[in-house]
Amino acid sequence: MKRKKVKKRKPIKKLSLKFVLMLLAATLGGTGIIFSPLFAVQTIEVTEMEQYSKEAVCDMIGLKTGTNVFLYDKNKAVEILEKNHYIESAELTVQLPSTIKIDIAERKVRGYVPYAGSYLYIDEYGRVLDVQDTTKKTLPIVYGLEFNEFQLGELLEAKNEESFDVVVTISQMVTKYELLNSILEIDVSDPQNITANINKIEIQFGSIENCEQKMAYLSQIVETIPENDRGVLDLSDMTKPIVFKYML
Repeated sequence: MKRKKVKKRKPIKKLSLKFVLMLLAATLGGTGIIFSPLFAVQTIEVTEMEQYSKEAVCDMIGLKTGTNVFLYDKNKAVEILEKNHYIESAELTVQLPSTIKIDIAERKVRGYVPYAGSYLYIDEYGRVLDVQDTTKKTLPIVYGLEFNEFQLGELLEAKNEESFDVVVTISQMVTKYELLNSILEIDVSDPQNITANINKIEIQFGSIENCEQKMAYLSQIVETIPENDRGVLDLSDMTKPIVFKYML
């Protein structure tokens, strides 16, 4: 009988002690570099915001100087920031060895809507950012929107949708032509007869038609009307001469 050939197993190469020691040293050396004070946060750069200071932003996400840039959870920080109603988006980047940069797209309050003795703070798209008992700075107070409830961080769901669309359009135009601090009140209860007040001046806009033209004209004339003058400025028909009617 023929004997079957038995394949010899290849000998397992043993790692030399020298190689193991070199690998261990490299691992420990890499770990030592990561934990080095060189990578402790020294500089934090934050986009300037209307609502929050740099210190407030850092407090939200638990970031401070001395934090290790490799161990800090940037994804968690972004998640926390983007849950805030005043923040549309956020991005954290590390600039080695010791700088963290925080870029924030902020939602800004562009008006107030009275609600049950309080005020809803809305942005230029009609999103509710906050609710407070009082207003904080001079911005238009919007009257005429009909709604039963609201949700923070979401667009205000008004029953009179046409009036809501008017608010959004006017808010964007008022922002563009820098009239936010001039207009005190806007009434959109009748979308065809929109009115506003600047000091003691009543502005009659009529409908939303030619809104940008009306706002452009208003931005030019508002500076020329003395503060104590009372009257009515009719901008409802831009095809006719603009007349300011004084009131005694």
